[in-house]
Parts: sequence; C-alpha cells; structure tokens
Amino acid sequence: MKTTTLFQLPIIREPKSQVLQTVENILTRSVSVDFSGKTQLMFTPNPEQVVMALRDHQFMKTLRQADYLLPDGIGLVWASRLLAFFRRSSVAPISERIAGVDVVMHLLQIAKQHQQNMLIIGGRDYVGTFAGEAYEDESSLKQLDAHLFWTEGFQDKQEILPIEEAALVTSIKRLRPSIVFVALGAPDQEQWLVDHADLLSQQQVRLGMAVGGSFDFIFHKVTRAPQFWQSLGLEWLWRLVQQPWRRHRQLRLLTFISLVLRELILPQRRLD
Repeated sequence: MKTTTLFQLPIIREPKSQVLQTVENILTRSVSVDFSGKTQLMFTPNPEQVVMALRDHQFMKTLRQADYLLPDGIGLVWASRLLAFFRRSSVAPISERIAGVDVVMHLLQIAKQHQQNMLIIGGRDYVGTFAGEAYEDESSLKQLDAHLFWTEGFQDKQEILPIEEAALVTSIKRLRPSIVFVALGAPDQEQWLVDHADLLSQQQVRLGMAVGGSFDFIFHKVTRAPQFWQSLGLEWLWRLVQQPWRRHRQLRLLTFISLVLRELILPQRRLD
C-alpha cells in the first residue's frame, strides 16, 4: 500500500476502502498458496503517539516495525496536506483519517463470516468479571461470541508475571486465532506485538492489531462521537468531554502542532 513519510513514520495514505479490502484479503487468502506465515502487524498512530515516538527512540523503532501504520488521527491528515501543499519533506497528502475502530468492526464481520477465531488481549471488564485477582491465568480467558475471545492478560502490564505470560501463550496456542487484538494502550500494546511476532507467526495468526480503546466503543463502555462530529474531525474532542482525565494527554496535540510549524519553517532540520 502507498505510504507517506510523516515525522519518520511511513503512514498509509490510501483511502479507507482500500485498507478495508487489504485486511479482508489478509484474512481470506489461502494459507497454502498466498499466506507467507508471517503475522502482519497493524498499528494506529495518532498525533499524540507521534509526539511520544519523537521523544522515545524505542517507541519509534517499534512503530516502524509495523507492516501497516493507519492514520488514526485527523491531525496526521491535516499535517500531511499542509506539508504537501508547501512541498515540505516530500510529504504526500494522506487521503483520509482511518479510525482503528472502523477497521476493527470490519475485521470482526469478515472473521465471523469465515468462522475464524479472534482474541482480544487487554481492556477491562468486558464481561463484568473483574474481581481484583492477584494475577491472570488460563481461567481468565472468556468467550464473548462464537469466535471471539477475551482475556485481560495481565493484572499489571508493567510487572508481567511468568504465570500470566505462560497462560497467554497457552491460550493463543489453543485458540489459534486469525486475529489478535491488543488493547494495552500505547506503547505497551505495540511493543507486545513486536515482542511476540514470532509466536503469532508460528500459530498462523494472520493479523496482530494494536487497538487502544476500540472495544470500549464496540462494547459501549464509551459512546462514540456522532457522525457529524466525526466528519468535522472532532472525535477527539467528543471523547475528551466524556473522559476529562484525558486532558493531560491532549496537551500533546499542542506539541504536535508546534512540530508541524517547525517542519514548515525549518524543513531541512530532522526532528529527533
């Protein structure tokens, strides 16, 4: 797929329809003929994550190991168009914002049609069973639908216990899911996918996707912005109103704007 390099990251610039067709092909193509056995990794950077990556070399390295980087943030679209208009850094305009939740919903539909297992790792209380356990084990794996499974994975993602890692590996080997969705928040979800890429490939997982809070919307934990707000590129503001605790994270948007302006003024300087 065609990409544009925006702040050192190869962001997809194709329209959403092309992305949806690509992920559908990943799930439906013949394993024996077309599937290489390598799990495809899909991350969904937004302006906040770009700022994080420019400050964190490891996160930048992790993002660049993805097979697909979706522009999940209207700020990336605006930045690419502005830089392209002024012919800065050879940036090509991104066609449109591609929300991770829209791709997830399409994947759920396609996988269900083909009776393929899917696993969600992370998130909280998707079935209302969280009871403050000391650790997660194989019993924490819950079936949400005929082919959709969920596990919190870890009680503390900063202190992963051996028993939790072993239980998660066992669950993946037993389910052999076509898709693994990881909802641990950035940068942990992306790092988990990179660290476990070999395991996923060995189990013929076709796609590993960092999904952030996508399932909070899908399971109605959080109300998604109305279509009108989405069309204006204000979905981030709608979410901020619902979750004011996110305000400190949204300050990174100001940093992102300053980075774009800096690139316009000093295009010859590399942003490290």
